[in-house]
Amino acid sequence: MSATTASPRLLPEFRMTGNGFRTLVRTQARLLRREPAIVLSGIALPVALIIVFGVIPAFGKPSASLGGKTTLDVYVPTFAMLSSVLTAFTALPVSFADLRERGVLRRLAVSPVPAAGLLAAQVTVIAATAAATAAAVVLIGVVGFGATLPANPALMLASYVLGTTALLALGLLISALAPSAGVATAFGVPTMILNFFFAGVYVPLQSMPHVLRDLSGFVPYGAIVDTWSGSGAAWQHLAVLAGYTVVGALAAARVFKWE
Repeated sequence: MSATTASPRLLPEFRMTGNGFRTLVRTQARLLRREPAIVLSGIALPVALIIVFGVIPAFGKPSASLGGKTTLDVYVPTFAMLSSVLTAFTALPVSFADLRERGVLRRLAVSPVPAAGLLAAQVTVIAATAAATAAAVVLIGVVGFGATLPANPALMLASYVLGTTALLALGLLISALAPSAGVATAFGVPTMILNFFFAGVYVPLQSMPHVLRDLSGFVPYGAIVDTWSGSGAAWQHLAVLAGYTVVGALAAARVFKWE
């Protein structure tokens, strides 16, 4: 037997079977359910907020300052995307940085389970959870409390899909760079707060000065809400979200570190 065939491979093939990936997804889903902070903030909080806003009578009345929309109409897209923002900037980078900090990624580099497979499983679970939460928020707001859907459902769907991929790409970039969970939090939370501001979480976009409204179209969360609500330059916002997706994902792949 030659030395080449006798020695084990140091690096496994960068592949996973379908069954292996599904097992990883199920494992990540179970781990997610065991994280009460993620469940409460990423799932329960958006649903609770839309219910609270829905039961306040004044929020269901059209307002001239909001362009004839109700406060509930304005906040449905904001709350629907909240799960994507929270999980992309907190759950994803913190959990992945924790794996790096504990040396799990280094061990995965020479194991049959590639880190890319683990990362893909995490992203799949987070994206599915965010999508289910967004659907619940829209259903509660529209069916339960009479909120109005956008006139262009295609734009709404496009803004959600591109918006989620843009947010996850930025979360992956933080995940690729952060050496520890603490550093991931230090980068993720300010980024999340910035997105909150420009999406109108604190003050409705319609009430912001024009300069800030224009800037909001270049921040992922703001571009999503603007497009979803049917205001602003929709195609420009979608191009911005696509740009964040491509640049963020490529940058994350380029600067990724095992340890």
